[in-house]
Amino acid sequence: MGRRSGSKNADYLKSKEKLVERLSASATAEASFRVLAERAKVSPATLRHYFQDREGVFDAVFSHHRKKGQPYMQAAAQADVGQVRDALRWLLKGVVSGWQRGLGAVHGLGLGAGLGDARVGPSYVNEILEPTLQSVEARLQRHIDLGELKKTHVRYAALALLSPVVLGLIHQQGLFGAKCRPLDLGAFIDDHVEHFVGAYAVRAPSR
Repeated sequence: MGRRSGSKNADYLKSKEKLVERLSASATAEASFRVLAERAKVSPATLRHYFQDREGVFDAVFSHHRKKGQPYMQAAAQADVGQVRDALRWLLKGVVSGWQRGLGAVHGLGLGAGLGDARVGPSYVNEILEPTLQSVEARLQRHIDLGELKKTHVRYAALALLSPVVLGLIHQQGLFGAKCRPLDLGAFIDDHVEHFVGAYAVRAPSR
């Protein structure tokens, strides 16, 4: 019996995943739909068959990276890596390591394509930025539950912890600020964690 009109080929999902993998390594914020098709090594018509439009390509790329990063975000949230200072240093130095291994390019793509774009922006937020923040929130909640940090609004605290490091990475690596004003990110993280814990740590009751 022939394939019903409008139904997907048997290998549709497999073929789409191959295209997403190619695009995840080659998509850039300024690329047109035609350029994205060239980088995926298919015709624009084929790319449209799988993703509909340029925004659909970015949706798929962000979703792909979220799925790949899920085990790391779960570890960031739940891994037993010591008391709060050691755990937060481990967390933030993991962010730096991930950034250098390709996460920076994903954020660059999301910011470049998403700023001012009412469809791509929310896709980047939902698939990349918010899952990252939520893993930091879960890490902080863990230390609140352990009695190491005081009860607070964990979303605000997560933004306070993560944002300076992300800004430092954008400055140093995304914008090549290391060439004109270098920053020792390891030392910065150590200092940042000390100040963060100083602000949020549970105080021992005075006698």
